[in-house]
Amino acid sequence: MKYVDDITKLFTRFGANAENYQEIQPNYKAFKDDPVTPVLVEPEPSVALPPPTPTPTPPVFLLDEPQPSLLIGAPKSPPLTVPPASSATGDRQRLSDLLRELNQVRRDGLPETTRKRTKAKVIAIVSANGGVGKSTVAAGLAKTFRRPGGRTIAIDLDPQNALSSHLGITRQAPGLIQLKEQNADWGAHRLPGFSDSECLPFGTGEVNDRRLLKQLMLEDSDWLNQHLASMDLSENDTVILDTPSGATVYSQQALDAADLVLVITVADAASYLALDTMTQWLETTRRRAQRHRYVINQRDDSRSFSRDMGVLFLRRLGADLIGTIRLDHQFNESLAYGRDLLQYAPESIGYRDILSLSGAVHALLFADTSSQQGTP
Repeated sequence: MKYVDDITKLFTRFGANAENYQEIQPNYKAFKDDPVTPVLVEPEPSVALPPPTPTPTPPVFLLDEPQPSLLIGAPKSPPLTVPPASSATGDRQRLSDLLRELNQVRRDGLPETTRKRTKAKVIAIVSANGGVGKSTVAAGLAKTFRRPGGRTIAIDLDPQNALSSHLGITRQAPGLIQLKEQNADWGAHRLPGFSDSECLPFGTGEVNDRRLLKQLMLEDSDWLNQHLASMDLSENDTVILDTPSGATVYSQQALDAADLVLVITVADAASYLALDTMTQWLETTRRRAQRHRYVINQRDDSRSFSRDMGVLFLRRLGADLIGTIRLDHQFNESLAYGRDLLQYAPESIGYRDILSLSGAVHALLFADTSSQQGTP
């Protein structure tokens, strides 16, 4: 069948005549696309915008440095960049040295009369390590150290609140936590203890109470001095401060107030290795008129190692070692039964060593007075 016959039948089917049909063959070779001329659209008038401001790169702050924007009243300053590690370490070390030097100048350069201080002699009991018997020594001195016409007041700056138990005080009473405000009357809350001693306990309270007390001490470095001055003590009175181990805000307040610092240690390797740290801490915090001495506690003469460590301490400390208290289990027994060792076992080695230490402390604190009185 031809292609033309198909077209004829198609036209006949729809009632048309195929004679008028003409097929046009396309010629793509002669095709040309007419170019289109683009139409330019005039822009509408608009307000000119200022050039965009480049977004500043956010400053990068060191981890240990406060952001200036967070400081109240801080001046505006250009963004900080992170310095090289070596430069940051050197700057931080120089800043630490300058602050330490400024602290020393403030302590040594200012006269003592610019700060209101108590007339009583103040002894601070400190240690580098825990478990060395600070409260035992503090209580022993509170019971044996006394000047004619004076009183001895033991103040507990240790949150463990154990000093009052060593002095035979069993009843609960307000302590430093409850008497932390500046207008509190510490003199009215002293409790009577063994051997005519007096005690102001640390007191018991909630965690938030201890946090508030620490915050007061951090904000006011003269907090303890002001409270001691308000007690109106005489030059014949003595204050003994029991502190927690290590460099804490409590022990720092005690160092600021003390005329004499007694470092309690034991004859073991850990305490011997801590001597350098303790010496550095005392040298950077001591006042000009302050003295510090060492006491070895719980020395066990039945063990050769303990005796050997005692010899090493003596060689290292020399005249700064003013007392050694031998191990005496009657201290623990007296505490357990609530008895005064000085009355219960006056012949014990612990009692004799405490008496010897009390005499050494008295001679050290009042050496100048004794020499003046002995001068014709």
